Amino acid sequence: MTLKSIFEPNSIAVVGASASPGKWGNTILKNLLDGGFKGKVYPVNPREKEILGQTCYPSVLDIPEQVDLAVISVPSSLVFAVTEECGKKGIKGIIMITAGFSETGDEGRQLEDKLIEIVERYGMRLMGPNTLGVVNSKIGMNASIISRLPDPGGISFITQSGTLGLALADWTMEMGLGLHIVVSTGNKANIDDVDLLEYLDEDPDTNVIAMYVEGVNRGREFINVAKRISKPILAVKAGRTESGSKAVFSHTGSLAGSDEVYSAAFKQAGIIRVEDIDDLFDSALALSVQPAPKGKRVGIISNGGGASIIASDACERMGLDIPELEPETRERIKELVSGFASARNPVDTAGLAAYDVYNGIVSQMLLDPNIDAMIVIYVHTVMWDASIPARAIVDIHRGKCTKPVIACWMGGAGTEKGVDILKEGGLPNYPVPERAVKALASLVQHHGFIEKVKEGV
Repeated sequence: MTLKSIFEPNSIAVVGASASPGKWGNTILKNLLDGGFKGKVYPVNPREKEILGQTCYPSVLDIPEQVDLAVISVPSSLVFAVTEECGKKGIKGIIMITAGFSETGDEGRQLEDKLIEIVERYGMRLMGPNTLGVVNSKIGMNASIISRLPDPGGISFITQSGTLGLALADWTMEMGLGLHIVVSTGNKANIDDVDLLEYLDEDPDTNVIAMYVEGVNRGREFINVAKRISKPILAVKAGRTESGSKAVFSHTGSLAGSDEVYSAAFKQAGIIRVEDIDDLFDSALALSVQPAPKGKRVGIISNGGGASIIASDACERMGLDIPELEPETRERIKELVSGFASARNPVDTAGLAAYDVYNGIVSQMLLDPNIDAMIVIYVHTVMWDASIPARAIVDIHRGKCTKPVIACWMGGAGTEKGVDILKEGGLPNYPVPERAVKALASLVQHHGFIEKVKEGV
């Protein structure tokens, strides 16, 4: 059954809405109203007449209009009754915030089975229980406890950890990273990763899928679905160690499984496994805004030799090549820099960061048939304005550049204007070379998997 009632509702009931700030039912209602959701929002609480200026209803059955989605945040003793009422009302989607189910053990699992029986009997779809909500930035729907609606973007984020996931969504906003859908899966009693991947594959506004995974319920189907999806899928897998696996089970009731098994499964499915949260969103940013490279040959330019050496070492560790430039390319580069600079890859401008230097060298390197992608590094000094080299490569990117360009503006204070120009120009930027290289490696890995699929390997 479609998940449109969960992600694209026209009307939402907040069951357990509260007039008390700080209560979950108040936060979710306020977030829906503040986020600019265009549909109808109905608070439901038998003890209130009005909440946040909205008419409050004793039950969903008392709402006069059709309701597509119910966000339920009530004590566990009331869950079955209000879920039954949602079914009778004809509501097709439920986001169950309430916890105390399979994540607590056998007794909780029995309660979850009873909840599933009600949901399936009425043909509803359930996100959760034990979820912290769902966000769809395109329609202004913040049915979660995230502090604010993310800026719209092409990245959709699936997280099995609610608090971590929503905190990360906040963090991505600080990075200037646009998010489309954010979903806290909770216990995955009715809607699991397979369902979500199938939905996001069909969703035209999702370009990249990022996942925080603790455990997967339907392993074989998960692999098969992921393999069919041409959009990049990135995953951080938690519970890699024995202590981590135990923590996963106590958190959501999921069995983490062997780390080696997950690594093999992800590789088979074309899922890019990243080591940590930084890598997850660094790679997601690059994949969401840059074209696929045709190979793994990288050109590097920097105004500081040390930074280019660090980038070169990182490329070698990540399986990327640093090729020689064509003689014609080197001659053209020599015309742009002083005799102290290196015209070989990686190119060291010997401190120069003028517009003509960066624009000219990067343009020539991108034209070189030996180069599949570029890493452009600027190390800030008081001698240069960080916005000048930024403008130089953004102007190339806005042309007909078909090769990926990754930026690394180093120096923190003083680089802000340059970083802003890069963001506005659609160029992914990273504060250190290693992170830039890892993001580029994810681009290369995804392209390699897609090519294997095309070849039927």
